[in-house]
Amino acid sequence: MLIDQSLPEKLDQACLKRRDLYSLCNQASGALRHKSDRILYLAALQNGNTNNQRGQGFVKQSVIKAGQAAAAMLCVLVTGSAHADSEGYARSDGNEVLTLQVENDLLFGTDENYTNGIRLSYVHRPGNTPIGDSISGFLRRFSPMARNALKSDLYYSVALGQNMYTPQDIESVDLIEDDRPYAGWTYLEFGVTVEDKTGYEAIKLDLGMVGPASLASKTQRWWHSVIGSQRPNGWPHQLPNEPGINLYYTRGHRFDPIKLSDDLSFDFTPHWGVALGNVYTYGAGGLTLRLGTNLDRDMGAPPRIQPSLPGSDHFSGDGFDIYLFAGSEVRAIARNIFLDGTWKDHEHDVNKKELLAEIQVGVVAFVGPVRMALTNAFRTSEFAGSGNHRYSAFTLSTRF
Repeated sequence: MLIDQSLPEKLDQACLKRRDLYSLCNQASGALRHKSDRILYLAALQNGNTNNQRGQGFVKQSVIKAGQAAAAMLCVLVTGSAHADSEGYARSDGNEVLTLQVENDLLFGTDENYTNGIRLSYVHRPGNTPIGDSISGFLRRFSPMARNALKSDLYYSVALGQNMYTPQDIESVDLIEDDRPYAGWTYLEFGVTVEDKTGYEAIKLDLGMVGPASLASKTQRWWHSVIGSQRPNGWPHQLPNEPGINLYYTRGHRFDPIKLSDDLSFDFTPHWGVALGNVYTYGAGGLTLRLGTNLDRDMGAPPRIQPSLPGSDHFSGDGFDIYLFAGSEVRAIARNIFLDGTWKDHEHDVNKKELLAEIQVGVVAFVGPVRMALTNAFRTSEFAGSGNHRYSAFTLSTRF
């Protein structure tokens, strides 16, 4: 076997790349040299001659070179992987998640207020989407947890979504001044999330359009024609076009699950957050409770469409697991464009309530790399003259 004579030099260069591993490399190389005498003796015994100095010298030099080669390879691999972890991430490590969310009030027999939302999201490690990564990487600077996060705890995300809002009477072609205006919101979302044993921190940036440019009117009319529902006739009175930009920050604190049996556990996750932008501005706080099996598979609950309780876009593990959850959140609202109206002229607005509460209950099931969730949400009155609102959410995620 030919030994590369430059391996000792490669060993030193590799170790110098990571000072904290330098002593480890030296110890490995030194240990192999120390063991060479023992290997030499055994080799000599095998040949029946312990006094063959030439044979001993040849064996010893071969063992030392082999030891140096092994140590060099070890250090190159370790320092190389450490360097890769600090400079960039693998393009795919089996932790990418694609999620489809659909929220609608159809199951409760209504077609008003927040009447429909749809969101398609892609969650990945840094390094998969150059444009998205540059924005998520910028957001990472503002996250105390994300700035120093390990690769295993950090996720970037990009999503496309659309929300629509309508008054109670969608048959009327007239302006309904005592009810909320028609409005649509279509957006592109970028995010960075950190999850570890202590909890999670998420920063998300939404960029989009409110008004006819959102195409929400076309979406609702098409969907109602498909299901044979009443055509919404009041969209000509919707809020005018306005670009939207909104920043969301959420921090959740996780506590160790309480074991109720070998398979069953209970946990709770308090959270708080803020939203800043011309679409939404509010502060929020709440709590999520869960009861089920293997609660470590995700963080808190399934993802939701904002504004809502926080959820986890990412999940892990295999096999079958299931849990029930219940959560609540209180929001102090300074701005809601869908009630306050756009900054420029608009036909009408309503007097929003500055304090709102929301309760959600649901079930989440995991089947291998697939996660399914069904949620029912109950929201208190958002503006003067309106009642409480209910809607359902279905979430389907797959990990690859």
